[in-house]
Amino acid sequence: MTTLRFILFTLFVYGVTSDNTTDGPYILALSDEQPHQRLQFYNWDHKDLGTNAFEDLPPLAEQPTPLPINQTEKCPDGWVRFSDSCYFYETELLGFAKAERKCYDKQATLFVANSFEEWDLVRSRTEKSHFSWIGLVRFSHFERSEQLPRWQTTGSINPSKLNWLIKPFNPIVNGWSSIANCAATYQSPSPVESTSYTYFYPCTLLLNSICERNSTIVNARN
Repeated sequence: MTTLRFILFTLFVYGVTSDNTTDGPYILALSDEQPHQRLQFYNWDHKDLGTNAFEDLPPLAEQPTPLPINQTEKCPDGWVRFSDSCYFYETELLGFAKAERKCYDKQATLFVANSFEEWDLVRSRTEKSHFSWIGLVRFSHFERSEQLPRWQTTGSINPSKLNWLIKPFNPIVNGWSSIANCAATYQSPSPVESTSYTYFYPCTLLLNSICERNSTIVNARN
């Protein structure tokens, strides 16, 4: 019933926004696939980016830097490995802010894809018929200059090429609004790939989430 309600919400938002257009050029990533880079985190802990994604959570305590993850190291119990990252599929239903915080408490971030192979594999293992938060947000503050949403770290795949519900990518027809800033991925029980998709939702909705533990991206925020 919950899944049906979210799908109906998606179709409703698309119906009321499909006639809108957004002016201005797309600002694209330099490459489709890039490694995680130790550059900057966007300010996930404050409300100065014109989004309702973040609740009044206490300041984050600094976490110890995790040891590097290599091809032979085991992931913690309950985590899944792909390449040099470990992933945790959180089934507690949380808003975006609390989901991000829970990942951080695990010395991880919300999932940030740096290759399409990683994107497809990690999505395929999410709980079927459920939506999951990922580390992708389009802030209201940047809406006039950027069409594309921002990953939680730089150096990630071009978000316009994800499996958005409506293609070619446009934020408005994919649910984005001043109250729907956060992207979630839906994994359909159907084997037909086109029935799984990515879409913007209000950041306070309670959804599953995907955490990624990778020493490079965690180091970026310390």
